Amino acid sequence: MAFKLGNEKREFKNSNNISFAKKTGAIRYGDAGEGALAQANMDGSIDIDPSVSMNSPLGKRIIKHEQKHLEQMDEGKAAYGDNWVMWEGNIYVRKNGFIDGPNGRWPEGDSNHPWEQEAIDAEK
Repeated sequence: MAFKLGNEKREFKNSNNISFAKKTGAIRYGDAGEGALAQANMDGSIDIDPSVSMNSPLGKRIIKHEQKHLEQMDEGKAAYGDNWVMWEGNIYVRKNGFIDGPNGRWPEGDSNHPWEQEAIDAEK
C-alpha cells in the first residue's frame, strides 16, 4: 500500500465501497503478528490469536482495545503500513518492532504511544 500526499481522490463511504470486514466488524481468529494477542486491521477487522477465548475476560478486554484502534482509524486519527504509523496527521517510522513516535522511540504496542494509551483506557 502506498501513502501519498497531495491530489489523491477520496470517495464517499457507502455500502458498495466498504469492505465486508468493515461492514460487519469481523472479529476472527488469525495471525495477530509476532508477540501480539490481537491486531486491528485497516479493513475494519480484528485478528485474535487462537489461544485467546473471545468470551474470556481477557478476550473481551482485547476486543475493546482493538475496537478503539478501529475507531481511531475510522475517524482518520490513525492509520498504518508496514513501515509507518500515522497519528493525528503525522507520519512516524516503524522499523524492527519499534516506532519513532511523538513520545520517542518505543516498541510497538507500548503504552507510551498516545494511540495505545487511548486503547488501554477503552479496555475498562
